Amino acid sequence: MRPVSRLLSKIHITAGLILAFPLIIITLTGIVLGFYDQIRYAAPPYRLDSPVETPLSAASLAARLRVRYPDYHLDLLRLSTAPERAVRAALSGPDRITAFLHPGNGKELAVQKGDHQDWIGLLYALHEGEPFGLAGKVVASVSGGGVLVLWGAGLMLWRSRRKGRWGGPALPGRFRPAGVHRFLGFWGGGLLAILTSLGALLNFAGPLIARLDPPPRIESAPEEKEGLKPDLAAGLGAAARAYPQAPLERIAFPKVPKDPLKLRFQDGGWVFLHPDDYRILAIKSPTSHWTRLLYPLHSGRILGGRGPWLVAGLGLFLIILLVTGLIFWQGLRPK
Repeated sequence: MRPVSRLLSKIHITAGLILAFPLIIITLTGIVLGFYDQIRYAAPPYRLDSPVETPLSAASLAARLRVRYPDYHLDLLRLSTAPERAVRAALSGPDRITAFLHPGNGKELAVQKGDHQDWIGLLYALHEGEPFGLAGKVVASVSGGGVLVLWGAGLMLWRSRRKGRWGGPALPGRFRPAGVHRFLGFWGGGLLAILTSLGALLNFAGPLIARLDPPPRIESAPEEKEGLKPDLAAGLGAAARAYPQAPLERIAFPKVPKDPLKLRFQDGGWVFLHPDDYRILAIKSPTSHWTRLLYPLHSGRILGGRGPWLVAGLGLFLIILLVTGLIFWQGLRPK
């Protein structure tokens, strides 16, 4: 084996051995999370006993929550995005809680502690490396970006062994781990590298968006006219008219005076309102900045209902690549 090929082989094998375990965990959890909505809203309190065709307005639900929980701050209101789904509200105060409301009458269905985590929530956290803190998130992102290194080293190794020719490997007639690994890696590794690199960036999408495409900041409060009180319903109505592309999905209420009211719509668009008079400060579409495309691209949602199935297929593709690579490496070890 030539020195260049030997070096590329060491890079490919070493990176594969280091990244295999976290990548398998990330991939398996990601396949399941591709169908998060179907799983999450399969049972109460997330799912209603009967669908609601005419829900209460977001402003009415927010008002009812503030009356019911006067000692709490309403942080986030997740609206019902389908007739059979409950409304969820995250509140902070003496403790952190999540309240589930009936979208048709505002009746409280259930209350959970803010730190409540079921199995699907655990999968979500594992996918991002969150249970292990910042180190876990870094490992998850490095693992995702590492697929690009694996693919690049493998591609150059294949070209080096073929003396510069780029012809791709054929699928072996019978199952041979090395042949299957080379075939899948050559023809599909690039797409996998893109998908996992998007995931690596998505893991830190919050800080990226805050730095590269931040929401507007409130510099000063407007002059309030005596006797007039801003109307949240009117502000939400104006936002819906300004952004008619999709229904409203959730509202993030400001925790500090200089933060705007953040409205997220079902297609990933955002409208930002001034917290004092609810005037529109900014509108951001899902394509207004590349950071806002990370989730729809990584999850496949940008392709509609078939997207998660495609991503799940790519996940299985990556699992096969990792397993065949490990089997091939095991066969290379001295007996």
